[in-house]
Amino acid sequence: MTVFWSLAAVMVMVALLFVLPPLLRSRKVAAVSRDDLNTEVIKTQFAELDADLAAGKIDQTQYAAARADLEQELLYDLKTNGTAQQEPRSGRWATLLIIPLLPLCAVLLYQQIGSVELIDRLQQARAMQSQAPQQATKPTASIDEMIAKLAARLQAQPDDLKGWVMLARSYTILKRYNEAEAAYENALRLGGENADLLTDYADARVMANSGRFDDKSGALLTRALELDPDNLKGLWLAGHWKNQSGAHAEALSYWQQAAAQLPPGSEDAAVIAQQISSVQALLGITGAPAPAVAAAPAVTVTPAATQSSGGATLNVHVALAPELAATAAAEDTVFIFARATQGPRMPLAIVRKQVKDLPVTVTLDDSQAMMPAMKLSNFEQVAVGARVSKSGNAMPQSGDLQGIVSPVATQTTEKIQITIGSKVP
Repeated sequence: MTVFWSLAAVMVMVALLFVLPPLLRSRKVAAVSRDDLNTEVIKTQFAELDADLAAGKIDQTQYAAARADLEQELLYDLKTNGTAQQEPRSGRWATLLIIPLLPLCAVLLYQQIGSVELIDRLQQARAMQSQAPQQATKPTASIDEMIAKLAARLQAQPDDLKGWVMLARSYTILKRYNEAEAAYENALRLGGENADLLTDYADARVMANSGRFDDKSGALLTRALELDPDNLKGLWLAGHWKNQSGAHAEALSYWQQAAAQLPPGSEDAAVIAQQISSVQALLGITGAPAPAVAAAPAVTVTPAATQSSGGATLNVHVALAPELAATAAAEDTVFIFARATQGPRMPLAIVRKQVKDLPVTVTLDDSQAMMPAMKLSNFEQVAVGARVSKSGNAMPQSGDLQGIVSPVATQTTEKIQITIGSKVP
């Protein structure tokens, strides 16, 4: 504000310097100049009159009369103007009015159409612009900071059901399973009992317990399936729970129900089919393919491939590109697989590892086939790949890391080198 009024005062003073001098200037000079001009004109006319008399153009009588007229005219002009006459200095009165009126009018006009904070705003804008590059270099709030703020808010508002569910799932994504358990407890306390929430809670509890199911996680899954018997994640986890406890027949039942819901030929179907096959082997069940695999599209097998009696074995070395190492957690799941270059995308062979195992060399062969018609030796060429699954899901998802080599001859004896170096869009 002080800067504004200082600048305004200077501008008013400059304006007065242009306005006042003409008003204060004396007009005497203009009056004297007119008397001199009239005198010079009469003198010229006297000279012309003398010249006409000498040339005989006029006589003495005419000369005398004309000269008398010129003398009277000169006397009249001098009497009217006066040699020291000055016009009244009316400019002084105007000056007395302009000095206070000019700044007053300027202030009133600016208050109507201007802003007295303009200078201050300009200074603030410059300050903000100078600070902008520094602020741009500051990192935005991290996920950890946002979750910490959410947790603090829930301490003040402990009855926010949606907030507790969001916090629990956020902790799960960050693999902070013990904290996720506490958040799920609060969600259930507020009446958030539904199949998805119970299943997620059971999953977090198992992960916090190093992959081991206990009575409480089993009870959570049982309740979830009571509320929603077709809950896919619940069925899948319940199968693991029963398989871990030795109840293989119950595990098989849960997994078969889950497999019936999966799209034929999908990677999820392939993974659960492998689990079903393993349980069937433990139970001594043969000749009964898993439901998800039985529904897979038919595959045309080339005669050359079917004549292969020695089977097919692929040695695969998998490594994670250094530039992506920071984006993968040690416990993230790694799927290493081979699938047909044409036909169903169901893996012909698949091995499951973790990022902490990389680099690793694995063997893909016919013993990992999901069904007789879908094994390596029945194809001449395959695509061999490796994928880091951020969610642990066999289906590719945006953000997963992957590397694929294609085509690869199934009869090759060379080690196949795969670098996981790209992201799934």
